[in-house]
Amino acid sequence: MRPVLVLSLAVSVAMLSAACATRGNVQELTTRLDQVNKDIADLRRVQQGVSADMAVTLVEARTLGAKVRDTETKLRDTMDRVAALGNRLAATEASVRELIAAVEALPRASGPPPAAAPQNIAPPPAPAESSVPAERAFAAALKTFRSGEHGQAVLELTDFIGRYPRSPLIARAQLWIGEAYFRQRDYRQALLEYRKAVDAAPDSTAAADAWLKIGQVYAMLRERPAAAAAWQRVMRDYPDSEAAGQARTFLRK
Repeated sequence: MRPVLVLSLAVSVAMLSAACATRGNVQELTTRLDQVNKDIADLRRVQQGVSADMAVTLVEARTLGAKVRDTETKLRDTMDRVAALGNRLAATEASVRELIAAVEALPRASGPPPAAAPQNIAPPPAPAESSVPAERAFAAALKTFRSGEHGQAVLELTDFIGRYPRSPLIARAQLWIGEAYFRQRDYRQALLEYRKAVDAAPDSTAAADAWLKIGQVYAMLRERPAAAAAWQRVMRDYPDSEAAGQARTFLRK
């Protein structure tokens, strides 16, 4: 009986030891599982924080992009306004020159009668009065232009060219026709009219002004190389003109 009893006690001790070992493993696994759950919770909090930061960054990026686009738009508008102001300034200066030319072309008041010429010398011919109607027609067309009626001004200037084809103001009239189309943003037609002004009097200040305006048209069309070439031509062919100084300024921008 004793061996049996001893064997029974041994089996009981073994089973008790096994049970204790199993409970220890379970407790260890439970502890590890709790730690894993805690780590997962921490990772979730970190992920939520990163997601929130990414959302804020995305909003800031979109806002910055909108600001950049808005700034680019404002910059283009400012450049267009500067170009328009430059064109107005050039047109005003040309208007002043036109008025000066028109005034100088008007007949002067007669002075004291000249001394009697010898009988064998013919008296000089009287000054021609035919330029007076042309001057008046040209001045009337310019008045129409300055009133903002650019379409009507084109008609009047075209009529002037047809009625007085030998007038020294033909090139200037053609220049103002180009300016009228320029003001109406018909840039391609303005180019054609400005070139007609050059052809009418290639060596005149009107031609220099026309080349200056041709460069401005190309600038408005965003064809910078062609604009630069036109302005360089003004400086090369008409170095002493006012247009050359303006062309130099445009090239520096």
